[in-house]
Amino acid sequence: MRRILVYLIPLSLLLISIAHSSYFSTYCAPVSTAATGFNVNALAPWYCSQINQTLASDWSYWEPIAFAAIMFSLAVGIIIWTFGGLLRNERLRTFGLGELYEAFATAVIVVLFLFISAVMLGLLPSVVVGNINPYSTSLNYIAGTINSVQQEVYSAFYIEVLDRYYSSIRLQVCILAVCKGIPETFTYIINYLYYIPAFTIIDLLLDGIMLLYGEFYLIQIFLYMAIPVFLIPGIILRAIMPTRGIGGMMIAIAIGFYVIMPILFATAYAFSAKQLINQFDANTAQFQQYGQGTGAQINALTPSSPLIETLTNIQSQMGSFWLAVVFWPSLIIGICYEIIIQIAEFIGGMAQGSGRMRI
Repeated sequence: MRRILVYLIPLSLLLISIAHSSYFSTYCAPVSTAATGFNVNALAPWYCSQINQTLASDWSYWEPIAFAAIMFSLAVGIIIWTFGGLLRNERLRTFGLGELYEAFATAVIVVLFLFISAVMLGLLPSVVVGNINPYSTSLNYIAGTINSVQQEVYSAFYIEVLDRYYSSIRLQVCILAVCKGIPETFTYIINYLYYIPAFTIIDLLLDGIMLLYGEFYLIQIFLYMAIPVFLIPGIILRAIMPTRGIGGMMIAIAIGFYVIMPILFATAYAFSAKQLINQFDANTAQFQQYGQGTGAQINALTPSSPLIETLTNIQSQMGSFWLAVVFWPSLIIGICYEIIIQIAEFIGGMAQGSGRMRI
């Protein structure tokens, strides 16, 4: 039975290759011309028009190396299994047989790489978030939030500058060369009611903007790096016995940060970003309406003045803002970390490694 398996593996690779070239290459065909059955273009057209083309281009450079790694892994497995039979060592034969299974599993991944990627990177996100691109959706939500917060910060800071300018003006009355300054009563009120609270809020919002930029570029980095840097080399390294753990870890990182993270960000910001953006835009409109010219002081003299009420609204919205900026991203990264550990342990057994290679 085991001898039959040795000849069955190359035959299976040939059959899979034929199936790959004849049917699975049509998964991104136009819906009107696609064959009946599986078609990613019907469920996730954004994948076929954007990601699949880049994926196929990157994979074309690595495919010969991947097949060479698989042939090497098969050869090693057959040699180990053969020596185990010659030496009548059952443990060695079992180990060689296990290597053949691993090489066969990697071969399936390599031969059907684009098809598996279409399922993993195209269909899975479409099932969770619908017929939308989770990558562009999450980036657009974050970029829209950043833009709204920046406009609010600019408007609040503009009023701060005006207030500081007017408060720097000193009026004096001089009679017979004796000058006496006029008390600046309103300056102290404005500083207490608007200037100091607004300065504190601006400082907190700037910290939030930096966090949003970090999340934005984190998604972008893995959007461009996950496939050529982690996924494809990880599959090749998994085909080689000494580097199988590293390959499994790299595949897990690609899946976690390229598939799971954008979906979770798109889902989280879909429930919070729109409301936050509307609130920030309303606050910016209030600042621009009541903070022009001398309105920067006139509309900040009492707790019920328009500018002070706007600051109060911002303070009440800070909880939702930090929930979206800090809590949800921290939870998302934590979930991705746990998923990466589980996938790495399942694929390559690398999660429980030691030393520098430990996740």
